[in-house]
Amino acid sequence: MENLMTQITIEEATQNLYKLLEQVAKGEQFVLMKEGKEIARLLPPQPEKKVFPSLNSFRKSIVLKGSAMSTTILEERENERY
Repeated sequence: MENLMTQITIEEATQNLYKLLEQVAKGEQFVLMKEGKEIARLLPPQPEKKVFPSLNSFRKSIVLKGSAMSTTILEERENERY
């Protein structure tokens, strides 16, 4: 379920920016309104999602098919015409 967001005007946000940012840092969310229309949202940052915990685990996840690139390069050099 989505968190409820408090609606505030740009003027309110401008006058209370420091307090507003403190509240956002605590997890609150705000919708900035201008002339009754939503123009922006203030949300706390989302935690970074690591696809792979480390470079090593990423390398292990790669499945290689075919012959090694070094073998292919050597074969191409041998078969090259001058």
